[in-house]
Amino acid sequence: MKKLLCLFFIISVLLAGCWDNKEVQDINYITALGIDYKEDQYIIYVQMLDFATIAKQEGTKQTETAPIWVGRGSGGTLSDALIDLYTASQQRVSWGHVTALVLSEAVLAPERLSQVFDMTNRSQEIRYTKWVYGTKDSMDDLFTVSPFFQLSPLHSLLHEPQESYRQFSFIRPIQFVNFIRLYREHAATVILPSLHISTENWTENLKQHPLLEVNGAFLIQHQTLKGWMDRSDLTGARWLTTPETRASLVVLSGNKAAGSINLENPKSAIEVIREGKEVFYRIKLNVDGMVQNIYQKKRIDEMRRLTEATLREEIQNTFLKTAAIHADPYQLGLQLRRTDPRLWDELRKEKRVVHPASLREIDVHVSLRYWGQRKNVNR
Repeated sequence: MKKLLCLFFIISVLLAGCWDNKEVQDINYITALGIDYKEDQYIIYVQMLDFATIAKQEGTKQTETAPIWVGRGSGGTLSDALIDLYTASQQRVSWGHVTALVLSEAVLAPERLSQVFDMTNRSQEIRYTKWVYGTKDSMDDLFTVSPFFQLSPLHSLLHEPQESYRQFSFIRPIQFVNFIRLYREHAATVILPSLHISTENWTENLKQHPLLEVNGAFLIQHQTLKGWMDRSDLTGARWLTTPETRASLVVLSGNKAAGSINLENPKSAIEVIREGKEVFYRIKLNVDGMVQNIYQKKRIDEMRRLTEATLREEIQNTFLKTAAIHADPYQLGLQLRRTDPRLWDELRKEKRVVHPASLREIDVHVSLRYWGQRKNVNR
């Protein structure tokens, strides 16, 4: 009998092992973190969602927009701002679901960004895989923008940028782990996407609906902010970042549109050319193309020539505009440092690693084909 009582007691203790667990509804889940700096004060913004209202239910559809809560705390340091945020928190806060980090332009200074790294890297909950953005807009407004059809804010560009980029590429989204890697590499340039609220493209019931877009990027090199550039000035950089790039070009002939070309699977290489103490670069690019629309009757070899010329011009324009502010989105200096670190260090001290005349040649080859019934004609 005593053995049975002892066994019953042990089993009871084991079954009571979850006494301190918290229910899902008893925890506040942070999904996005924003950091600003104004008047010698750090300001932390957090986006919080009610997962009970955004959970998908089979056979039903959301008829109301999921509520979005935005928290704000301020202080002389990031720790002070975080404490200020916690003072009005009604329940336990979980940081394990943060998928986006947004930084204002003022925070991109090295001494402030180091605090951001220290706070996020030391956290046991915040992951290294979150998406990182810069912004010039109000974070209160950024965090309250909702996507189409009353979908969860987790389906917005803030939390899921990669699908939009794969369909039509402008500025490649970057995760925190890659941001730190490039930021700490002296020869690399970070292209930090810039979030903006647009009200120009979409309406809901004839009313303008604000949506997020990437309108440009902050360029950071050697832990120094070089400047901000508009999306249209950085179109050449997309062809040298990843084979996932996919975009359309309208090629011109005699200042008139000749056709619309869909380009994908770019493969690039950078060649370093040494001439004494001078260094020049050659960019080689191979890309697959498909003619989507034809506005002028052209043979396919002529359409290919026009497409290659348009790509060269795009890459050249981006290089000249970024070289003017001593930025290097093509990572030409990084390639030089890998091949000849001593020469790179000498040129770095003289600020001659990359300059407007250092890009000597852009070699572009497009494997072009027509689509549909016209794919075998006019060759």
